[in-house]
Amino acid sequence: MKTKIFKTGLPIMAFLMAIAFAFATEKKETSEPEAIYYIMENGLCTSVDTECNRVSSIPCVYGAFSTQVFEKRLSNTACDVPLTHLPRN
Repeated sequence: MKTKIFKTGLPIMAFLMAIAFAFATEKKETSEPEAIYYIMENGLCTSVDTECNRVSSIPCVYGAFSTQVFEKRLSNTACDVPLTHLPRN
């Protein structure tokens, strides 16, 4: 009787636990959302998707015209808190 329970019950329990653990796990998001920064463009404070690491005293710039990147948008026509950046090697 004891061996019959182990021969049939144990594999069934293992199978049911495998199914339960498969549904119990969840995928973690590994990528952090990019921070939204702002630049002054044509007199307006517009959002850009760029990376500034705030490590150095070198100004963080964006685009071909090397426009200063800001952290905060005060209004449609004003950006504040200039950001810095240390390029990665």
